[in-house]
Amino acid sequence: MRCKICKAATHKISEQLILQKYQVAYHQCKTCHFIQTDQPFWLAESYENVITALDIGLINRNIYLQKEISKIIDLFFPDANIMLDYGGGYGMFVRMMRDLGYNFFRQDSYCQNLFANYFDYTDTASKKYDVLTTFEVFEHLEDPLTEIEKMFTFSDNIIFSTVLIPADIKEFETWWYVSPLIGQHIAFYDIKTLQYLADKFGKKLYSNNQNLHVLTSHTIEASIVNRIFNTHKKSKLKKIINLFCKNKQVESSRTSLLQKDYEFIEKTLIAKK
Repeated sequence: MRCKICKAATHKISEQLILQKYQVAYHQCKTCHFIQTDQPFWLAESYENVITALDIGLINRNIYLQKEISKIIDLFFPDANIMLDYGGGYGMFVRMMRDLGYNFFRQDSYCQNLFANYFDYTDTASKKYDVLTTFEVFEHLEDPLTEIEKMFTFSDNIIFSTVLIPADIKEFETWWYVSPLIGQHIAFYDIKTLQYLADKFGKKLYSNNQNLHVLTSHTIEASIVNRIFNTHKKSKLKKIINLFCKNKQVESSRTSLLQKDYEFIEKTLIAKK
């Protein structure tokens, strides 16, 4: 199997039981370290519900993103006027950013717009945006190069999230981000993969080497990059509910129920099969 990113040879590194019924192999590129599944024939089943029952971190993730992305835009792209959230789901992020004064619109062909009605990209005459954001989308892409090229037709600057492959590839076997129970994550990226993409599209890459990344035509001063990305302490992200959840908003003696809720839903879904 050839790598979907750089076309180099791949080798099998893992096997997982997708949707509790399909044995699927995962292959890593020997050159850019991208990981892809076998041809994902099961996607129609995986997307019967676009937002899955296990994505209970959606609200916390958007709270985190509102805070972090507003800082990135202000410091990296201070002149940005009109912005697009690509694959914007229910429109929660767009609504939250518009509440802060950021002129965001939403694009998503597969999910109902619940929170940002009248602010879809079809509601504006603009065909080019100063910034495009896309969160938790890259890992879903069956044809990453084609989709990323499409994103660049909307904007020269992409801010995106995807959690990078563990440094120790042996951890991939039990890595929560693979999420075989749901089967929607079929593409996984290393920082080397992202650098290859930056070079291919003639962009510069800025990353916190964990979950947030920027591909841009702009050259960003090192002091500004450090101000944004060196404030993130590296940690092992074991569960989906930990993604983008810093839990620093309110001091409380209570413990979040996200972890327990995730495990409860996971067990419930397994029991239904």
